[in-house]
Amino acid sequence: MTRGAGLLIVALCVLGGFEASVMASVIAPETSVTPSKTAEKYSKQRVLYEQALTELRTGMGPRYRAIRMQLADYPLVQYLDYEALIGQLHDMKPHEAKAFLAEAYETPLHDRFRHAFLLHKGRDRHWKSFLSVAERAPRDVELQCYYYRAQRTVGDVDEAWRGAARLWNVGRSQDDACDILFERWIAEGSGPDDALVWSRALKAFDAKTPHLIRYLKRFASPQLSLLLEEMAAIYRRPDLLVNHGHAADVYHAQLLTVGIRRLARVNPGQAKVALENSRGIQPYSDLQLEAMEALITRHSLFAQSAAPEPWIVETLARLRDDELTEIYLRQQIQAAKWEAVSQGLAWLTSDARENDRWRYWLAKTQIILNDEETAERNLSELANNRSYYGFLAAQQLELPYQLAGASADVDQHFYDPALARVVELLALNEAEAARLEWRTMIDRLSDTQKVAAARIAIDKGWDYFAIHAANSAGAWDELELRFPESFQPIFQTYAEKESVSITELLSIARRESAMDPLARSPVGALGLMQVMPSTGKMVARKKGIAFRSTQLQQAEYNVAIGAHYYRDLLDRFSQHRPKALAGYNAGPHRVRRWVDSEVPTDQWIESLPFKETREYVQNVLAYAVIYDQRAGREPELLRQNELTTHP
Repeated sequence: MTRGAGLLIVALCVLGGFEASVMASVIAPETSVTPSKTAEKYSKQRVLYEQALTELRTGMGPRYRAIRMQLADYPLVQYLDYEALIGQLHDMKPHEAKAFLAEAYETPLHDRFRHAFLLHKGRDRHWKSFLSVAERAPRDVELQCYYYRAQRTVGDVDEAWRGAARLWNVGRSQDDACDILFERWIAEGSGPDDALVWSRALKAFDAKTPHLIRYLKRFASPQLSLLLEEMAAIYRRPDLLVNHGHAADVYHAQLLTVGIRRLARVNPGQAKVALENSRGIQPYSDLQLEAMEALITRHSLFAQSAAPEPWIVETLARLRDDELTEIYLRQQIQAAKWEAVSQGLAWLTSDARENDRWRYWLAKTQIILNDEETAERNLSELANNRSYYGFLAAQQLELPYQLAGASADVDQHFYDPALARVVELLALNEAEAARLEWRTMIDRLSDTQKVAAARIAIDKGWDYFAIHAANSAGAWDELELRFPESFQPIFQTYAEKESVSITELLSIARRESAMDPLARSPVGALGLMQVMPSTGKMVARKKGIAFRSTQLQQAEYNVAIGAHYYRDLLDRFSQHRPKALAGYNAGPHRVRRWVDSEVPTDQWIESLPFKETREYVQNVLAYAVIYDQRAGREPELLRQNELTTHP
């Protein structure tokens, strides 16, 4: 018997024992997560688990097996088996892999192990083993390349060539693992025909990979090769399209569509001329015309070299594209052109017009255009809503803010084995693994179960987990779950030290990280208040305290830095919270550029050029109303000094 097979026999036998313990937990959930005896037992097993991991790093000897046998009912036993099995992939048989995958089906380990197995077998060219576990094409591109290589060798050759064609037809260089597949497809199969070459060339044009267009000429017929040369010339000089001189056919209609869209990005005025010169000559489809007009309009709304304004207005009215219309509306709101706002609101779809945002601006426009009775009726209806715009309407009418909502249905008997795994992973400081377990569990639960899980999370002080589950369930009225305060003592301490409102700190953290002290953004912001390391270093130097970026994922240190930085922004912007919040999100230097005249603050916020910053300011202000009202404090969406912005 091989070492790997022996391990699997031990592992799978014990896993069966764990399944039995899980069933017992489901039957008696009140004793399944943290009763005192179980907690004491898990505490001891936790030590053994870490010892077993240490043993695995030096090899699976008798000592590891002895420890493993003591962990039969420990919630993380599958994690231990995963670590053991992942080192046995070279000799592992498909049935052995499937056995573990079946046991780990509802855990994050399932996809992780399956990917590792397939990657290993693909790179080793063990095609039968690969196809035995990959019963259909995986999502991962490298694994897809192996899947179709496997099909060519031991499976369905026609399916392999169909897969090769799909993988080849992209606007960028494909994964290196596909190189051999493509070579075989070209040598043994049909390879790409002109239609496929042209399709890929159009994708390459849009993806801004002109080198790929040159590469594709080697597969093209002489006639298509000439067309690809035209494409390369248009890519280099899209302005040449202004003087239309191309043959009228389907291929040139496609070429001019991507070319005019490229020109629109740099000179929408010229793009509009090129479109008008070729309209009626090229056999454009309605979709092609709409795609060109939409992009010309979009870039005209921002560019100096724009298409004429009457054409933009006429096109917006005809296209009825909500995204483009909203860009136009914000520009008119910024410029206080209320007749244009009223006109633009009529271009929105009915769904968009029902959005609180545009209901609010309709009412504001009606006030300014002297239809005050209708405006007050619309604002009164909007003031019943728990939203930034509902709160704006309530403040203008001097009505109380509305938070009320019914609690969601809950599965009273909910329990899931993943809960025990989350508890143990958190106890072992494996926070990222715990979050992945939680998200995997939530993805497979019903909405009532999600709310039940969120309530368990809130009882345990797992704020991020509670928010995630409640939001996933669409349980918008569960304010206790969506706006928790587990870190309130820390926020209270630094609110007092910095003389800022605890509500504002809570609201910033709620919007920034969903109350996750270990949060890390794609750009590197860290912790509860999502502090950039450069900002943290600057604030720490100013406060005369030591700084290490890893400290930003410690809740108290993060709040200390974030609160001081927010205090500085408030001072810089004369206690004007909307400006300070915009500075917190986008940088204070940008806020200076965005304020060039005195304007009502609701108007200023709506016209902020970054969607993320615009929604950030609105959300934090709305969250502050919710936190204040729930805590019995007097809420105020905008204070008296914040009703207008000044340069």
